[in-house]
Amino acid sequence: MTDEKIIIGNINQAYSFVATCDPYKIRKAVLSIPECEDMKVWVIALRGTNGSWDKNDPLGMPVCLRSATARDNIFYSLVKDAIKKEIPAGDNILFIAHSLGGMVSQQLASDEELKSTYRILNVLTFGSPYVIFKGKKCPLHRMAETADIIPHTCSAVLFANCFLGNITHESAGYFFNFLGAHCDSYEKGEVWRKYDCYGIKNGGRVLTLE
Repeated sequence: MTDEKIIIGNINQAYSFVATCDPYKIRKAVLSIPECEDMKVWVIALRGTNGSWDKNDPLGMPVCLRSATARDNIFYSLVKDAIKKEIPAGDNILFIAHSLGGMVSQQLASDEELKSTYRILNVLTFGSPYVIFKGKKCPLHRMAETADIIPHTCSAVLFANCFLGNITHESAGYFFNFLGAHCDSYEKGEVWRKYDCYGIKNGGRVLTLE
């Protein structure tokens, strides 16, 4: 049985989809852009950490530490291998990811082999620190709840976290609620409904996952 069709037209819907990943999903989709022809794409969704300290867990904290400093890690290798196995060369790719998944998606989008094999259109993250791109070609849109400290806690370059990486701040009223700010805000916060599946305010792009 195939997965049901899912519509992703805003950040709330994007987060809801990512939250179902364990640890990632690759889905065919149709990207609708206002005043343009629909485009066939692949959506690669990666979820955040589970807090484990097991070094063999792709969602564990050791992977967070390695990804934050742009080093190879098992989550990165796992998803890269799946991309090469499941997606034909030359196809379009979109990354949508939360927290740890957002850091790994930035690494994948800067991977030289993947960049030369696929057309990477966009990276959308929520609650994710900035990981320095090497030869970045695609846009990066980082969504950050004002009360979510995680997007600014990367051991790579704190200055870059605050001022680079195309970060967008919005407040959904989660002050003094750390966990809610990092997770619930992106799924339930009304302010995030204004941003499309690329992370562009009132952009109007919609993904229909097959």
